[in-house]
Amino acid sequence: MQEKPWLRHYDAGVPATLHPYPERTLLDYITDGARERPGHPALVFKGAPLTYGELERQSDAFAAALAALGVRRGDRVALLLPNCPQFVIAELGAWKAGAIVNPLNPIYTERELEEALGQTGAETLVTLGRFYGRVKHMQPRTGVKRVVVSSIKEYLPPVLRVLYGLLKEKKEGDGARPAAGDHAFQELLRRYAGAAAPGPRPEPGDAAILLMSGGTTGTPKGAIGTHHAMVMVGLQLRAWLHAILDEGNDKILLPLPLFHVYGNVTAQGLAFIGHNPLVLVPNPRDLDDIVNTIDRVRPSVFLCVPAIFSALLEHPKVVAGKSEFRSIKGCFSGASPLMADTKRRFEELTGGTIVEGYSLTEGMMATIVNPVGGVQKIGSIGI
Repeated sequence: MQEKPWLRHYDAGVPATLHPYPERTLLDYITDGARERPGHPALVFKGAPLTYGELERQSDAFAAALAALGVRRGDRVALLLPNCPQFVIAELGAWKAGAIVNPLNPIYTERELEEALGQTGAETLVTLGRFYGRVKHMQPRTGVKRVVVSSIKEYLPPVLRVLYGLLKEKKEGDGARPAAGDHAFQELLRRYAGAAAPGPRPEPGDAAILLMSGGTTGTPKGAIGTHHAMVMVGLQLRAWLHAILDEGNDKILLPLPLFHVYGNVTAQGLAFIGHNPLVLVPNPRDLDDIVNTIDRVRPSVFLCVPAIFSALLEHPKVVAGKSEFRSIKGCFSGASPLMADTKRRFEELTGGTIVEGYSLTEGMMATIVNPVGGVQKIGSIGI
């Protein structure tokens, strides 16, 4: 066998290969969780858990709703959503209906949305009320036939839900009701509650995700990832982090957007395969929310970018020693270079390790990465 010198740098217990990979999709792991631990948190949003049992039932209902609305195998379902339970429920429901999910950046302009939807051919779009006006304005210039509208408050804890409705809902625009011919997310879930998802489920080799790539260097282009690729990435990361990630218990913090490959493929594969609660932060620029979430839920793994690591180090609560980050055992850093001083200071703050890596949307993540426990060469993106 040809020598592979990089294997000498793998941490103890990390195998040279995971081949052969199981012929499974993330839907299979979600179903496992719903059957084996239905009350175990799959998602945590603003402190409120959504269990595996609830996630399975609600995504089944949404799959049945999509099928009733005319979504068929191979159709594209666009998601114009921040990190919130609606994103994951709609994504899993679309997969159960045999569709391909097309996550889009919620801050896209009308022109950018129009161009992306023109490329992907999505005929169904799920969004929040705050984006609904923009969607309706550009809809006639696209192939979108069905729009489903939700509000961010629908999965908030009870007290926050009341406060949001009183103080922020109108200001944020989330009180928008669907126009004739459009649909309310919660109404669809209620109408199809208890319905079985339409079969058959997708095969591992089927297309799962259509992500926009190249937005920093030119016009974004669609890149396809398969269900099998998402499982492979999750299994690879689980093996890479085995020394610091307690499966089923440790929480994974995700402030990075689910419309990006880093958040979508890395976080979901790692969380759902190991049944680790995935903690969603809707706005990565809201540093107060990130700090308060860390204090409240005590995550063990943090998926982030250098700019956020650096900004957190300067946050007033962190500087004053009023925030506790010691639960964090490991962080992934990507998307831009990590400065040596940022790495050193954040590792001193947490007691954990920042693992820097590199990938690209077309690679579906985990292309090159540093070891967790081994030698880390400053300025290197991995073995």
